[in-house]
Amino acid sequence: MEIPTQSSDLQQQINSWKSNVDNARQEMREMRGRLEQMAHRKTDTDMLIHVEHFQNQFICQMEVADELFHDLKQSAKKLMNNGILAIVHDDRPVDDVGTLHDRMETFQKLYGELRHEFEQFAK
Repeated sequence: MEIPTQSSDLQQQINSWKSNVDNARQEMREMRGRLEQMAHRKTDTDMLIHVEHFQNQFICQMEVADELFHDLKQSAKKLMNNGILAIVHDDRPVDDVGTLHDRMETFQKLYGELRHEFEQFAK
């Protein structure tokens, strides 16, 4: 994916990423609901092991999504205020769009794998 260089293009890209992350967060809430329903219906040991695995994965992935969404929001705000991205947030540097791009690609890859794994399990 090519990284935009114009301020308005960057803003549009960041908004698109925010939308993608927000959609993923909503899907994870729905998957957690489905997981809870399955856990109430079946209580064999093997099933409970999978339930715990997915609960942990959803917690971790949701935390990453929340952090990424926050950083994207902050980047969009900073970009609107002065047109320059120069933010460092703890151990999650957001000092350029390239970094955001890499984080977004990693998030999408890992979330896609989790969603696929859960769909296979839920069949």
